[in-house]
Amino acid sequence: MSTSSPDADRDPAAQCACGCTSVNVFGTREARDDLKAYRKKGAGPTTSALIEAIVAEGVEGATLLDIGAGIGAIQLGLLPVGVARAEFVDASEAYVQVATEEAARRGFEDRTTGRVGDFVALAGEVPPADIVTLERVVCCYGDVGALLAAATAHAGRMIGLVYPPPTPLMRIFGRIGNVLARLFRQQCRFYVHPLAAIEEPLRAAGFVGRPIKRTLIWQVALYTRA
Repeated sequence: MSTSSPDADRDPAAQCACGCTSVNVFGTREARDDLKAYRKKGAGPTTSALIEAIVAEGVEGATLLDIGAGIGAIQLGLLPVGVARAEFVDASEAYVQVATEEAARRGFEDRTTGRVGDFVALAGEVPPADIVTLERVVCCYGDVGALLAAATAHAGRMIGLVYPPPTPLMRIFGRIGNVLARLFRQQCRFYVHPLAAIEEPLRAAGFVGRPIKRTLIWQVALYTRA
């Protein structure tokens, strides 16, 4: 896909079930810029921490489902070290195309499948996987219960998360960001969910979690089946 203007990338009619309209906000320019940064510097600290934690659990022959995959950094980190196949879902068509192209460029075309859309809406069409990852997806989804219920139903062994910790600072940050989004008439929202809303669906599905890495803005956690 050739690079076009941001306005050309955005379809006002396209909207996720969660209301975040990330397909509108994140277009070709953002996807190409993110890929360029990834090629130059590699995966970011939280992505790298999540990949390392997953690899430490053993990934040989495993399958991966990456929800909200962006340019596909998680699959690009796991496919070379033993993951057999990866499926990824993203609300942005531009990101799915970039992730597909980059996977093919690195020789993984036959081992990856990309889908455009809201994962909860597509869940019935997506096969289960040994490993499910949601990096910076929980913060974009209003109905976190539905999102995590669908994710746990697809996960065989592990679920990796990167989400904003529900600290007072992050709640303030979220409120300010959402006020600015409304002022600029953007429908994307930033959610700082209570920890119980994140952990209870995972525990109910038989997953036990542990923190991996914490930054000022993000918490990395890995949940494995008890």
